[in-house]
Amino acid sequence: MVFQARDVIAGGRYLQEVRISTFSPGAEFPEGIRYSLCLIDLVSGEPVLLYDVHRGKSHHRHLWGKEAPYDFVDEDHLLEDFLRDVDLILEGKL
Repeated sequence: MVFQARDVIAGGRYLQEVRISTFSPGAEFPEGIRYSLCLIDLVSGEPVLLYDVHRGKSHHRHLWGKEAPYDFVDEDHLLEDFLRDVDLILEGKL
C-alpha cells in the first residue's frame, strides 16, 4: 500500500507532504514500512519537520535541523504524531 498527500497550508507558508509505503517485512525494513512526512517552510525553502526511515538508519525525526530517534509504533500513530507536531509549529509552540 502507498499513501501520498501533498498540501500547501497556513495561508501558503508551508508545504506539508506525506508519503507512507507498506510492504512485506524484510531485513532492511523489519516493520514493513518506509515513510517520509515533512513540513517545508516555503519562504526559506528549509524543512522544519521531517519524520523518516530509510536504509541504514532507523526511525527518526528532524525538527528545526536537529535529529532525534523516533519511537515508531504503527502508521496511525506516526501520522497522529506528525500532525500534532505540525499543529504545534503552526501555533508557535514547537
